[in-house]
Amino acid sequence: MLGVSAIAWLALAAWTGRHIHYAGVAANWWHWMLMVAAMMLPLQIQGVRLTAERSLWPRRNRAIAGFLLGYLSVWALAGALLSWTVLALSIPLRFGWMEGAAIGLFLQTAWLISPWKRVAARMCHRTLPLSPTGWRADRDCLVYGWIAGCGCALNCWPLMLACWLSGHSLIAMVLAFGLAWADRHATPNYTLHAMVAGFLGAAFGVLSWVR
Repeated sequence: MLGVSAIAWLALAAWTGRHIHYAGVAANWWHWMLMVAAMMLPLQIQGVRLTAERSLWPRRNRAIAGFLLGYLSVWALAGALLSWTVLALSIPLRFGWMEGAAIGLFLQTAWLISPWKRVAARMCHRTLPLSPTGWRADRDCLVYGWIAGCGCALNCWPLMLACWLSGHSLIAMVLAFGLAWADRHATPNYTLHAMVAGFLGAAFGVLSWVR
């Protein structure tokens, strides 16, 4: 899984400097899924480990595949909607990548200090019991992955929006991944995280104005 994430990062780096939003719905969706694979899969290490530990040893790889299929399907649906929306609203013509990153990071700042952020964080860490064998085991792994994906999407939507509005800028993605990793693995300090996101958003805003 981490190998897939590394390959996705390399593919995204190869597209640096091109505003992918001009490429059409299909290319937008494919680039979105690369971004999800690069940024979101490493955040699901614990979910994958739990899926393997709660499954019988001979079917652990199948269980992990089911979890990832359920997880990625949430982001695939979100990406399909955004890929159509970005062209319907002519997003590339409205602002540059720095303005897009600034908007997303300011939304992240507001999200971090809102009461709903704590609700989303609890949903992001929700687990599910898994049946040991049969079709119920496959169903449970898919459902667990779907629940994890929904919680992750709800928890990280402003950061992913920042990446999307920036035209999948590699700089925005690296910063968003760092914020998402800290949010998931560091000691919860939403005030500090909000200050960092606000500072980064202000920096992008100023740079877009003086450029």
